Amino acid sequence: MYRNAFSSRQPAAPLVYVRVTPPTGDVVALARARAHLRLDPADADPLETDLLEAAIAGAVGHLDGRGQGTLGRALLTQSWQATGDRPADDAAGRMPGFVLELPPLREVEKVERRVSGQYQELPAGTWETVRLPAERVAVIPADGASWPEADFHPAAWRITFAAGYGTGDDVPAPIRAAILLMVADLYDNRDGKTQANLVENPTVERLLNPFRAIGV
Repeated sequence: MYRNAFSSRQPAAPLVYVRVTPPTGDVVALARARAHLRLDPADADPLETDLLEAAIAGAVGHLDGRGQGTLGRALLTQSWQATGDRPADDAAGRMPGFVLELPPLREVEKVERRVSGQYQELPAGTWETVRLPAERVAVIPADGASWPEADFHPAAWRITFAAGYGTGDDVPAPIRAAILLMVADLYDNRDGKTQANLVENPTVERLLNPFRAIGV
């Protein structure tokens, strides 16, 4: 069992992130992409629609979330879980806890610990969140509380949280503009564009660079 051994010289392992609930809605609507490409809706056919939808999905997927998301941030609101073996010794100052790195973080919904192989939710009021630089959020014990025991396991702790700007209209305009440019590039070069060379337009890079999460 893990017994709050924060003096251990072995640092906590990096958190592992898994998307629990994907976003719903569109960052860029099909009609907006069609207008950007100056395609006449009257001439639309199923193949063209499929190509455009695939281009939008490819551009958004290239940017959204952790892992394959090159921005290292969530666009539309979505639910994630972060798991770790134990709290980091210095999540916020000298307070032990967990640092979540998927901006913009909207809300930490629950904190759970693994006990005898089963997750148990910590009561509300025993933990709190602290905003850190670079849009990070630390989950630390509430005043007067401490982290309880948990199993010795790579995923002994599990934090569920919501991240993202909200709806498509809430996503910053430069990100939406970059997605439209990427969609146009994918659509115009649909026979040869790959994920590896998806972003080669300097304008796209200038639009996206201010939104890249630290360390991405």
